[in-house]
Amino acid sequence: MTRIRRTRIADIFFGRATKLSVAVTIGFAAATLFAPASASAAGLPWAVTADSGGTPIAKAYGDFADNGGVFATVGINYVDMSNNGSPVYVEVSFFFWEDSSTGVRWVPDYPASKQTARTQRMKYVSTELSTRLHSTSSQARAEIKVCEDRNLAYDRCSPPAIKTFTY
Repeated sequence: MTRIRRTRIADIFFGRATKLSVAVTIGFAAATLFAPASASAAGLPWAVTADSGGTPIAKAYGDFADNGGVFATVGINYVDMSNNGSPVYVEVSFFFWEDSSTGVRWVPDYPASKQTARTQRMKYVSTELSTRLHSTSSQARAEIKVCEDRNLAYDRCSPPAIKTFTY
């Protein structure tokens, strides 16, 4: 009696090793695609939360880094947690360790602070704020806070995250 051997189409076109490498490649691609995003891995991490009566109304996180020896850059991810009609934003004040007329101290950059665009999204928004490094300094500092923009009232802000690097 003659045995008939069944051969799958995949076995004709691909050997076992090829099928395994395709499966591994697809697995790595899926893991990369679904991995959580981060602000950056190279800088100093920070996170802040603004609250109202103990309830979070805005959150932000990211990093502060020397960007190529030219800029001090704050990578930012921020979100509106309250959905109450008031937008949120992140404010960054940059400082540099410099010799001034009153001695060596933290000198504010000009303009004194920078702000992101306002958002009411309940999904994280990614952006960055930068300033040029000062040639007369060797350290940069960022004071970072997230705020809710309130009409005709003081904005509700988080305590600042303060990060410093040497360049």
